[in-house]
Amino acid sequence: MIFVVVSTGHFDPLIEECNRLSGKYDFLGQVGSSTVKPNFPHFLTAPHEKIEACMKEAELVVSHGGAGMTAMINRLKKPSVIIPKQMRYGEMNDLQVELGQKWAELGMTILCLDVRKLDEAIEQCRKAKLNFPEFPSLGKHLLGELGLS
Repeated sequence: MIFVVVSTGHFDPLIEECNRLSGKYDFLGQVGSSTVKPNFPHFLTAPHEKIEACMKEAELVVSHGGAGMTAMINRLKKPSVIIPKQMRYGEMNDLQVELGQKWAELGMTILCLDVRKLDEAIEQCRKAKLNFPEFPSLGKHLLGELGLS
């Protein structure tokens, strides 16, 4: 199963592309406020625990490029395709693109900037050996700096 997650917002172009590919892939989607009706099993929103459970069960995750989801993907060491929400898809800005580019540069994900190339990105992800670095906890670092650890 491939878990598709868009958070609480919408990402209609991604859901449309998953609909097109649903005969080839077994998708489960968390579709937020998307207006496109998925033709694959899905739910709108869920508690953090359910999202994490779906990620754990999935072969790989297709996600928007939000910091919370990408951090969970890394913590779970889950292969992923990141498709950042972008202005050309109706978003207010392209902030997720920079994060997605950095994660791809570090070998942590497969970056897909065009939803029409999702099929290629999924196949690339299946073959890739991704890197899941451990990042120091900022909180622990600050406690050490303050002499409180």
